Amino acid sequence: MRTAPINMRPLTVNMTSRAQQGRHKSVRGDGKNAALSVAVMRRILFVFLLIPLQAMASTYTFSVPHLTMHVGDPLPPLIFRISSQSRDYPARFVGEPSRSTSATSASPVGNYPIHISQGSLKALNAEDKVVFREGTLSVIPADPIGAELSNQISYPPGFLKGPFGHTAMDVTNNQIANLVGDCLTDNAQAFEKLMSQGGLRTHSTTNGGYIPLYLYFPPGCYATSQPITIYGNSWTLWGSGPQVSYIRLLPHSTAFNTGHATQFFSPQSVTGNSNFREYIYNLGFNIGVQNPDAIPVTTVQNNSGAIRNVQIWTDDSVCPYGVNFMRAYPGPMLLKNVAIYGCAMAYSSGQPEYNITFEGLTTEGQTTTALDNRSIKASVRHWLSDNEVLALHAFGSTTSNVSVLNSELLNGSSTSPGILVDKGSAVYLADVRCTGYVPAELDNGTGTAVVRNGNIQQAWTGTAQSIFHGTQEADSLHLEVRETPLPVDPPVRQWTQLGPLVSDWPKEILQAKSTTVYAAAGTYTATGTTEVTVDDHINHLEFYQSKFNSGAPKMILNITGNSKVPLVIDGCPYEACQIRHIGKRTVVIRDSTLYSYTSHEGSGDLFVEDSILSDGANGTLTVSFFSSQHIWARQLNLEQKASAKLSCSGCSLWILGYKTEQSTPSLILEKGAQAELFGFFFYQNQPPKEIGTASVYLTDSSMFASGWMKVDIPGRGQSNWIIESQNGKSSALATHDVNSSQQLSAFFTYGNPNSESHKKR
Repeated sequence: MRTAPINMRPLTVNMTSRAQQGRHKSVRGDGKNAALSVAVMRRILFVFLLIPLQAMASTYTFSVPHLTMHVGDPLPPLIFRISSQSRDYPARFVGEPSRSTSATSASPVGNYPIHISQGSLKALNAEDKVVFREGTLSVIPADPIGAELSNQISYPPGFLKGPFGHTAMDVTNNQIANLVGDCLTDNAQAFEKLMSQGGLRTHSTTNGGYIPLYLYFPPGCYATSQPITIYGNSWTLWGSGPQVSYIRLLPHSTAFNTGHATQFFSPQSVTGNSNFREYIYNLGFNIGVQNPDAIPVTTVQNNSGAIRNVQIWTDDSVCPYGVNFMRAYPGPMLLKNVAIYGCAMAYSSGQPEYNITFEGLTTEGQTTTALDNRSIKASVRHWLSDNEVLALHAFGSTTSNVSVLNSELLNGSSTSPGILVDKGSAVYLADVRCTGYVPAELDNGTGTAVVRNGNIQQAWTGTAQSIFHGTQEADSLHLEVRETPLPVDPPVRQWTQLGPLVSDWPKEILQAKSTTVYAAAGTYTATGTTEVTVDDHINHLEFYQSKFNSGAPKMILNITGNSKVPLVIDGCPYEACQIRHIGKRTVVIRDSTLYSYTSHEGSGDLFVEDSILSDGANGTLTVSFFSSQHIWARQLNLEQKASAKLSCSGCSLWILGYKTEQSTPSLILEKGAQAELFGFFFYQNQPPKEIGTASVYLTDSSMFASGWMKVDIPGRGQSNWIIESQNGKSSALATHDVNSSQQLSAFFTYGNPNSESHKKR
């Protein structure tokens, strides 16, 4: 416990009596008496200085920020704040105030008080005064904006019974180290052993695929006082829900009171851009009071990596930022249904590559800026922000590019813009509701300020570009956007578990008595190519990020049915899955790196989340879609080096967050195709094979796109953004040069006037 500081101010004391004052002249005239008097005065003054004086009294206001939830949502964490002197908290107080509200998940629409009172809070200086100021929790009608969190996640009976070696471990019951989930025990040593797999993972570990880490956190609060470090890639963490399974930093932990920002959950960068196969599901991260330097979550996930159904909060609102995108190099990754409460900023980024996709994001109670978007490329949809401070700051020269769709920025300050764009950066906005902020947006991206007030139906930085339609009003295509279907599962106790031998899977899936079939997390023995027919009686294949024993074996999934119930495929074994989309059935692919995906004219619709659809055959396989298909993708990554990445022949394509590498075309549209790209990142890390090529080729098709091109070495850029042909006439939209990275804040084309895509406008 710290003590109140002692006030050692020098004092001015009159120590002479009236009689002495009367003899003042004679004393001054007597050298001996004068010396004695001075010595006495010095001694008395010294004694006075040794007496501790009462510390200066201060008044502290403890308050609760305004919070928002939807009808039916879990109750948000009731965080609090301390007025202005927030860093004084550890030196001035022990304990924390209590908070409560009468609102519940079942409460109807309305405003509910959040009460705050003394609780265990005690001032170290008895003279300090504490004032409590209550807050308000607004319950609003249910809608899809913001994180949709669930605390009722369960797993099948065999979830922890995978193949021998590197199966999922219960963190409370395993052979390495057992955590205690009582919210009090300091599990620092046990965390270190678990995350290192008993010392198998060290600072020199890169490819963790040989020793994949699978950890399950049953309901409980797992506390520690130290940073949690993971070395190497290939790891997955599961919980039962972000408010019932969570990792907590103990209050007033020394490691997070150093005056320097310190990562709490801290996966290390793997060679800068090899953080493959890293996933967090259904977990919470909580920072206890008096840890002002703690950064709750750091992430560097690459290519396919996701954070789903996760809540992050700081009890006293004090931390630099909730999610750290500063470590080289984050993305592509997907954050879906993530809620962040408190901190100066919900997230902060400082890397120019790669890109991050958010869908279902809640940010509340930040004290400086909600989204501190420096340099990174971000695509954001269904974002709910309840903040007085700046909601989004896009900055970092020409590298920051942000798309925000279907979002709400609530209760802003009338003295702050909701969205601020610095010179060189670019944003695209569509259906963004703003309340309180004045202005709603201040866009300086072009160097000339553009001010927008109120709700923003659609806007972008600068002037939209077009090849054939420059005289027409610029607009997106307003394609229908459907939400990714969720699996239709029976109770988990009825799920069918696959055995340890992949060669048995075709028969086990064909004869499955359940509509959901799963492979428990682990490494499975496979040889050659295993071909599986997935007919209409299967609705969900859940592989829990399992992998095969080597990169050579392959598994072909033939999806032949026409059921109206979508087939959901989760975590298909890494680089082993070949999906043949044969039937009319809708398919959903999540958190997967496929060897290949193929379809044909007549195939059904496709939903993609956080996936690579073609990572095999040495980059020679183009992903092709056809006129029978509608595709909705959230975080799509394609890196074929010897073929075009994606071809759409008459299809309808909607992408939120699209990243490509290599110099081959990123997109080919033809035969009346329609496409919308909100936040693309075309990475030119190889020079084009010939002069005059482009990133996108259009033939009698329609497209709206906003994004950014990265040129890593001068000379590697494309000469053209787009080469377009309409009615046999061809022209191009040139890039600025082939040497520099650059923005394309908005491009539009309405295709061939005789095509069906144009007639629908």
